[in-house]
Amino acid sequence: MSPLPVPSPPPEADLPLIGRIDDPRVAGLVLAGLIVGASYVFAHLVAYILGRLLMARARRTGTDEDNDLVRSLKRPVIAAIVLLGAAVAAAALPLAETWEVRLIRTLFALFVAATTVALVRAWKLTLFWWSRDPKSNEEKDWARDFSPLLTKVGALLIALFGLITILENVGVDVNSLVVSLGVGSLAVGLAAQDTLANMFAGFTLLLDRPFRIGERIQLASGEIGDVETIGIRATHIRNFDESLLVVPNSVLTKEKVLNLSRPSRTITTRLTVGVAYDSDLGQVKQILKESALVSSRIDRDREPRVLVLGFGDAAVNFRLVFWVKDYTEQAQATSEVYEEIYRRLAEAGIDMPLPTRRVIQETPGVEDAE
Repeated sequence: MSPLPVPSPPPEADLPLIGRIDDPRVAGLVLAGLIVGASYVFAHLVAYILGRLLMARARRTGTDEDNDLVRSLKRPVIAAIVLLGAAVAAAALPLAETWEVRLIRTLFALFVAATTVALVRAWKLTLFWWSRDPKSNEEKDWARDFSPLLTKVGALLIALFGLITILENVGVDVNSLVVSLGVGSLAVGLAAQDTLANMFAGFTLLLDRPFRIGERIQLASGEIGDVETIGIRATHIRNFDESLLVVPNSVLTKEKVLNLSRPSRTITTRLTVGVAYDSDLGQVKQILKESALVSSRIDRDREPRVLVLGFGDAAVNFRLVFWVKDYTEQAQATSEVYEEIYRRLAEAGIDMPLPTRRVIQETPGVEDAE
């Protein structure tokens, strides 16, 4: 009995593409897939380690803002690593040279874009921590004042560098583009003189520092409020009625600004009180001086001053000068002093006359009637 014939394997040319392991195209596809898969795993590993480290630092501040920045930083980091791996894997794909170059340039441009976003968010996170954890009071003031401006300028420079890198990657002549933008910027500069003036004034305010964020100032027009932000174009001031006053920086550098927070938070307060002409002036001065010391908000180390301003139409006018410990409590301290003055003058029987007018009506005579 003869043995059964063993079928011989088909020639290599008859095998399907997926079965030809030694085919360069199949090897390229497998290698590209392995590279992309490895970059995906590596990206998530890096994001996990980076997130753990940054979140441990973010817990020290006790705020949610840096936690959100850390979470938003992980996504572009993962995208950048995966796109870089995809760009490397594209070189192993069985593609024509033209399509291979286009694919690699596209993936590299996306990689630069993702990296730019990651760097911008990392820059914001770094400045946020710098402004929250200074080493000294002076550095704290600098961080608080300059952090908003540095965040915007740094983000703009990083984005500009990323855009230039992408343009050079796709074959755009950046030098000629810069020359064209330089000619066009001249016309833009002439049309935006006020905006540029406010920008330079903003840098002047940050460098000269006539006032800082959180300090109370009074404008030449009379508005009083606390400085919230010093931006590139304008300064935001919070009024007493909780409304936000936006003042162009050029106005603050040209006009007079009274800083109520310097050299100390103590503020001078002046009140005017009028009493009847038959009052004892010495007694009135003593009552006014004692009334100014009743409030706990008054600086007792500085003795109040009482001056006679002059003789009015219906009263003798006095000027009471005292010092409030903190300018934020000036209104409450003034109210307490006014109440005490009114009570003590009433107890002493001293009148505060109301303004009165005397009207004389003449009756026409006989000759006038004729």
